[in-house]
Amino acid sequence: MKKAKKLAVIFMAAAMVLSICACGGGSGDTLVIAKQHGMAYAPLLVMEEQQLIEKHYDGEVEIEWSTLNSGSAITEGFASGNIDFGAMGVGPAVIATTTEGMPVKICSNMSAQPHKLMTSNESIKSLADIGNKQIALVNINSIQHILLAMAAEEQLGDAHALDQNIIAMSHPDGMSSLLSGSVELQLTTSPYTFKEEAEGMTEVEAISSVWPEGNSFIVALASTELQENNPELYDAIVAALAEAIDWINNNKEAAAEMFCENEGVDAATMLKWLNDPACVYSTETKGVLDMASFMAENGFLENDAPKALSDIAFDNVKGN
Repeated sequence: MKKAKKLAVIFMAAAMVLSICACGGGSGDTLVIAKQHGMAYAPLLVMEEQQLIEKHYDGEVEIEWSTLNSGSAITEGFASGNIDFGAMGVGPAVIATTTEGMPVKICSNMSAQPHKLMTSNESIKSLADIGNKQIALVNINSIQHILLAMAAEEQLGDAHALDQNIIAMSHPDGMSSLLSGSVELQLTTSPYTFKEEAEGMTEVEAISSVWPEGNSFIVALASTELQENNPELYDAIVAALAEAIDWINNNKEAAAEMFCENEGVDAATMLKWLNDPACVYSTETKGVLDMASFMAENGFLENDAPKALSDIAFDNVKGN
């Protein structure tokens, strides 16, 4: 996508974000935070519930929490100056941080989660069996799209072989469509993979070989204006996120109690999901530069791939 077209897409939808985020840009002590659906964003729920930013910030701060349906929507908020801190998949984060003029960088890793291509059609065993069937995933250039492209390159020899099969849906809407039979495939993450397995959906083997367990799924980003103009608040956010991640890892039963109602399951089921080996909460990135290289090689980026994590992340971020 040409840069002018890409920026046009970003700014055309900014009005939607403006209606959600009445203030932002890191000015004063008002903070606008954007998250999405799914277990990957659990540390943000802990931060909100336990008021961890307020705990770590030596001052008064008014926080507005918003839930959006995609990383591109959050990117639009950063572009328009109406989101200060948010979390999204690695793919959209790499696009945002390598787009010229975008005032945002990665400030922490957040989580790895299971990703699976789920189907209601047991005859679909591999990508070669899909044909012209639709695949529900969040949207074009989402991390799910990038993972599908990585798998398509491996199995079909063309990263973009299944681009025309994609139908954009939020994770919850995609699950509903899969279970109702409106679509036969969804590439999604937890808890939707767990819920779909419980309903008899099966996995098309495709993703695990291109994106191993533990590789980053969700990263946190902050506006450069926030980091530069209010470094104390920026540091408080980073510290709050680290504390939330530590709390989840060290208090899984309590975390299960906190998250279960939000996902419509009992605490025992949520605890089982949290203990899945692919469910990892960590502040250290893993695989981000590998995904960025793939994206640059296959036309997902306007510019070259970042040579080092420091090209797209603040100095406090550790990983690869």
